[in-house]
Amino acid sequence: MKPAALVYINSADEKETTRLLDAIAAKREQVEELTVTVEELKSEVDVFQRRYNAHISQYYLELDRVELEAQEYRLRLQLRRENVNEAEIEARVESCFKASRARVDAYEEVDESESTLEAEQLPASKAKHLQNLYRKLAKRYHPDKAVDAEEQNRREQLMPLINRAYHEQDIQTLERLSLGETEPHIAEKTSAEKRAALQAELRSLNRATSDLRLEINRIKTGRTYQLKQQVENAKKAGKDLLSGLAKDLERKVKASRTHLERLMNMWHRTQ
Repeated sequence: MKPAALVYINSADEKETTRLLDAIAAKREQVEELTVTVEELKSEVDVFQRRYNAHISQYYLELDRVELEAQEYRLRLQLRRENVNEAEIEARVESCFKASRARVDAYEEVDESESTLEAEQLPASKAKHLQNLYRKLAKRYHPDKAVDAEEQNRREQLMPLINRAYHEQDIQTLERLSLGETEPHIAEKTSAEKRAALQAELRSLNRATSDLRLEINRIKTGRTYQLKQQVENAKKAGKDLLSGLAKDLERKVKASRTHLERLMNMWHRTQ
């Protein structure tokens, strides 16, 4: 009976190891699919944000700037009626609208520097870790190593993502994709050590899938994605929301400029 029991135990260990390896493989595939989904959503939002900035943001920024100048001139005119001298008027205007002017200037600086942002220099240890992750993943997901068309397609989806993450120093994405790989010396471990290692890897993969689903939900419930959906739904109905909003804002900017010019003329006539 004793030898039979030993065979049973070994068989149970092997079944559990196989079960864990299968679960890890399935979960790793989920991480890959969810990572691609996150990347696609971020890309969609980024493209829409750039389109929105090109059509809309410039008008909001211009409207804020013109309306701020109009408020400044209204205060100048009010202080002139109160017989305040010009030096005091300018000091009062600067003090009153300092925060508003800083806010508008900050928006303009962000808009101008948006396309010139560079990645920060990583500490040497993190840079080495980033490089190691990239090399491992580039080797794992190289399309030339695919065994069939389906796997090649999956690898061709993942490699641009891996390249993007490397160049943008996105260590978190590379770490998620590196999960699920069996340790080099796992065969040398005892059955208990092997199970513990595989269970720990499975837990890491479960956390990664949970985090990725939360990220997908965060993107989809964000204001930019919601607006993108509204614009796309309106387009299906034959409406161009962005163009309509841009025209409305353009009219408001022109009206505000006309009002500002009138205030400026009134101010200059009092000098």
